[in-house]
Amino acid sequence: MDGLYKARRTFFLEFILAVAFFTVSCAGPSTRVLPRESREELVEQEELLVLEEGNPFYLQEELDFLAKSPCVAGSERERECTHYIRQLLEDYGYDVTLQGFLYEEGSGEEKRTGTNVVAVRQTENKEGDILIVAAHHDTRPYSPGAGDSACGVAVLLETARLLSRLPTDTELRFISFSGYVDEQAGCRYYVDSLMEREQERVIGAVLLDEMGFHLDGSMTLATEDGRPTLLGDSIQDAGQELLGENWSYIRQETGGHSRFVRGRVPAVSVRQKREAFELGSRFDKPELVNIERLTQVVNVLSRAVSDIMSPDTPSMVAKSRHYNHLRDNAAVEYVGLPLPFGEAIAQTKARLGVEGVLASENTDNEGKLIQSYQYLVKWFGVDQPLLTNYYYSSGKLDFVSIDGDGAGVEFSEMTGRVKSVYGEPVQRSEGPEGTELVWQDGISRTDISLSPEGDGYRLVLREYQPGKQQLDSYEISPPAGLNPQMGLGHREGEEPGAQDSRTNVFLTLVRQFLPLGNETNLIRIDLYTDGVGMTRTSLDVILPEEGGGAEAEPAFVWGFDLEDALTRDGKWRNETDMVRQILLLYGEMLDQTRRYGIAFTEAFPEEDDSVEQVLTGLRPGDIPEPLPDFKESFMWFVLTDQTEEADGEWGARIRFFYQYEELAAYRTLIRNNLKIDP
Repeated sequence: MDGLYKARRTFFLEFILAVAFFTVSCAGPSTRVLPRESREELVEQEELLVLEEGNPFYLQEELDFLAKSPCVAGSERERECTHYIRQLLEDYGYDVTLQGFLYEEGSGEEKRTGTNVVAVRQTENKEGDILIVAAHHDTRPYSPGAGDSACGVAVLLETARLLSRLPTDTELRFISFSGYVDEQAGCRYYVDSLMEREQERVIGAVLLDEMGFHLDGSMTLATEDGRPTLLGDSIQDAGQELLGENWSYIRQETGGHSRFVRGRVPAVSVRQKREAFELGSRFDKPELVNIERLTQVVNVLSRAVSDIMSPDTPSMVAKSRHYNHLRDNAAVEYVGLPLPFGEAIAQTKARLGVEGVLASENTDNEGKLIQSYQYLVKWFGVDQPLLTNYYYSSGKLDFVSIDGDGAGVEFSEMTGRVKSVYGEPVQRSEGPEGTELVWQDGISRTDISLSPEGDGYRLVLREYQPGKQQLDSYEISPPAGLNPQMGLGHREGEEPGAQDSRTNVFLTLVRQFLPLGNETNLIRIDLYTDGVGMTRTSLDVILPEEGGGAEAEPAFVWGFDLEDALTRDGKWRNETDMVRQILLLYGEMLDQTRRYGIAFTEAFPEEDDSVEQVLTGLRPGDIPEPLPDFKESFMWFVLTDQTEEADGEWGARIRFFYQYEELAAYRTLIRNNLKIDP
């Protein structure tokens, strides 16, 4: 890595010599090792006041280093990445510190270390505005993380370079977070570390999240409520000015921006509209990234920030607060999202983003530990914090009790609030103190009971298991002489007006993945729901009747949870992930046939992989990357451009399917349908 910096300094010397022979108008972008200049010097050299464009060669260089291998929080690789990021930011003149922290992983049972890189360019006014640009350098295990999110860090670094020499009365902070893939642990830690006066001075934070633009270059601005922010509007205006594009807002309740909002700081995430298929996988590599598009993001972001940081603009604190109705210290349980019953205490704390207070602790008749933690939470879309008790049995969330009465919300008003979300109650029963109301919502899998109690009432939420509800069914009947993929047949059991309005949107996608020929016997598509976040797909196998012959193959029915696929207004929750799920279902179906399943098992029998672990350089105690099973191998056979580059048995399993002409033809067709380069 030292050679990298020497090469850059050599380039700088060559650049200075070249300037002696050319006019100022021929000067290229400033190099990374230029010393920081004072504001007075900048005024004397007016040409340096012009905002430069991003340098795609620098972006590629940074991406290649940061995404050459997985960067897991607390690993030696993370130490290399944080050193790299720190040295570049210091070269640009920023004051850089490493912020180490300890956090609990998702289960709450293990602890891991992480390191945030925090670069600051201070101003003479110690009470001036603060503007934050952030990304994350950590990745999922086994993923190089080019799109998630070495791209974000590269954009951050190049933006920091472009802005480092412009005059400013706004304090700039560029932060690369760690532990982000574990519920934004580093982001949470940094926000919690801000003092109250710092929070008041921050006019906004920009989170650079998933990018890469392998499939789609469209951009979105994600906020917790889908409403504009000051920085978001500035970025939107710059996108219109420089690219003629409209980077629209979307609502996204989770992510780094939500962590800042919980700390009463306006925030927006800049991300690509559609997730790439390889994102977060072992195939998330630099060669898939569209560097030209990434450079455009740098230019848009730099233009937006440079306008705000200019000494010619007034303080933006009041305006940024006017944009946003910032959350107070209360958490929010969002309408329509299931409560994750069974989660650990640490998971609730991380999800809500605020500290709970241990209210009680005892044991039940079976000796199980019962604990109650109190939070201030806003419910049912109403902006009013209510004292809420989360009850845990043996450390797992069991039920939730909301004290609406203590906040002055009368029984009738609370009834109206619950009705506005869940409709009319499914049950009314008369008790000794009045009428108890019960709601059961199959989508959010929540049972809600509201019952009079003493001078007030009791409102309790528990888990509700609605079971599988069949919504629709369509037989597969390929028309003769036509493309078999057009053969999604008539609707079974059709009733006038009973079809869900989202069905056609979903079936338009599924139709593209139907089998081409006789490799499988797919006979029906079922649409069902068991609530959001449960089983997203299912495969029913119908075995051949007795006497059908030794070569008789089973028939199959694909099942899809419509609620997990589309929101109520017909928008995809995650179209990319649904494509993955369909291909996994297809692979599972192929695995049930003799022609493919048995051959795969014979080619890749289950063996002790300790020898392979040694060959791949794993040390004792390291967790090896699990090999893909049949259906995952098939999914990557279709989706990835890197089948020839996948190494070891991973690659062999993916390339296994090329021996079948019908599957190779299917791969080509699907990639054409998805507009992936063949």
